[in-house]
Amino acid sequence: MARPNPIRAIMESELPTKTYQRQKLYRPRPSEVIYSYNIINKYIFDSQLHRPDIYMKSHLRKIWGCCSWLDRKQYTGSYCYIQLSDKWFCPQWFLNTLAHEMVHQWQWDIYRWEHENYFDRKMYENSGAHGPSFYVWRDKFADYGLYLKTAHGQKRWFKHQDFNRC
Repeated sequence: MARPNPIRAIMESELPTKTYQRQKLYRPRPSEVIYSYNIINKYIFDSQLHRPDIYMKSHLRKIWGCCSWLDRKQYTGSYCYIQLSDKWFCPQWFLNTLAHEMVHQWQWDIYRWEHENYFDRKMYENSGAHGPSFYVWRDKFADYGLYLKTAHGQKRWFKHQDFNRC
């Protein structure tokens, strides 16, 4: 059974009109980005992650966000940084994308070391993609109203307004 929490409250809140969404008028403030990161970290990742630098970019064209691997541990305590678009259809789309990128952060900050100890070999940068270690989070995402996919189709989103069907 789904547990009540701030993530589910956001995911189940009423969507803006399609006209509003198409204009990408939702632009999260820095405090909203930090709050969103913190609640996802607390409820999904049991506060295992250290918040990396998160950049809101206007020039991301074909992607909503990305988590980039770094060779050295940063002052934040993470081995990566996250870039997100600065314009969104709605808060739900933003939260779902941020959670997706945080799975990649988990792969590189947590799972990478477990992998190296278990398999006695290094995990390479492209190993932290959309494979088995990525999808271990699918059920936990579903418990909180989030949808873990490699990508969501925008046309299907506007048709159904349902992450599960886009």
